[in-house]
Amino acid sequence: MTTKSYQGNEIVLALGFFDGVHLGHQALLSETIKIGKNIGCETGVMTFQEHPLELIFPNYTPWLITSNTEKETMIRDFGVDFVFINPFTEELMKLTPEKFITDYLLTKYNVKVIVVGFNYNFGYKGMGTTQTLQELGQKYGFSVVILPPFIINTHSVSSTFIRELISCGQVDEVSTYLGRKYTLSGIVIQGKGLGHQFGIPTANLKLNKKIILPSTGVYYTSVHFKGRCLHGLTNLGFNPTFEKHPFSIETYIYDFDEDIYNQEITIEFIKKIRDEIKFNTINDLINQIKKDISYIRSEYIK
Repeated sequence: MTTKSYQGNEIVLALGFFDGVHLGHQALLSETIKIGKNIGCETGVMTFQEHPLELIFPNYTPWLITSNTEKETMIRDFGVDFVFINPFTEELMKLTPEKFITDYLLTKYNVKVIVVGFNYNFGYKGMGTTQTLQELGQKYGFSVVILPPFIINTHSVSSTFIRELISCGQVDEVSTYLGRKYTLSGIVIQGKGLGHQFGIPTANLKLNKKIILPSTGVYYTSVHFKGRCLHGLTNLGFNPTFEKHPFSIETYIYDFDEDIYNQEITIEFIKKIRDEIKFNTINDLINQIKKDISYIRSEYIK
C-alpha cells in the first residue's frame, strides 16, 4: 500500500499502529522526518492492517478511529516517503521480540533508525519493550529513538484516550488531542421515511467501515458534501420512541433540499446537544426535534 516502491535503501522507520494519526503520532512522524533529513535517509512508517488484538484477544479489539485508507493518506500527507501497512498474521504474532526484529523487520527493511513512542511493545505477547528494542539495536546495528509521552492538559495523548472521548460523546474535546474534529463518512441510504412524513427530512448514513461511534444522542454537526460545508443536526441511536427501531445515524441538513441518495457525505461532529430520549408519543418526539433544530440555529448558525 505505497505509491512508490521501496528499493531497500537505508531507512528511518517509525513503528506503531497509528490509529487516528493524532497529535502524539504526528510528533513521532515529525521526529522521523527530521532524523531522515539530518542523516540523508528515506523515511517510512510500518504498521499493520489489523489491530493486533484481533488475533490476540478478539473480544478486546477496539473500534477504530480511522480506516487503513484514511490512516495511510494522513501519514503520507505528513511527508514520509513510504507507508507500509502489512498483515498481522498468527505466524507474526508468535515471534519472540528478537525474532520479530531479525526474521521480520530486518529482512524487509534496511533499517538505520527506528522511532517509537515510550510505550511501544512488540513480539510474542508484547514482551518486547523499548528497552528490549534498544538492546537489539545495539546488537544488530540500528539506532533507536524513543519519544516521551505527548502531554496536553495533563493527559498523555493516545488513541485509547481519544476513543474514550468519542464514545462518551465528548466530541468537542476530541480536536484538542486528535488535531482535527472527529468525522464519519458514508453513503446516504433510504431510511424509513419518518422524517419526510413530518416535514423534517434526514440523510441516513451507511458507514463505509467499522469505526468507533459517539454515544447515542443529538449532535450539532457540519456536513461535507461535494465541496460544500453545511450545518447539520445528527441523531445517533435506536430511536426508542419506536418499537424495535434499528440503530441509525440520521442528519437533518439546514437550508438544504436536494436528493443525495447513494451519495457520499462526511459528518463532522462539533458538540453534543442532548442524550437520546424515549418519548410517550410521536408528537412529543417531533416537537423535541423541532426545538433541537431551533436551538442549534439560534446558538450556532447566527
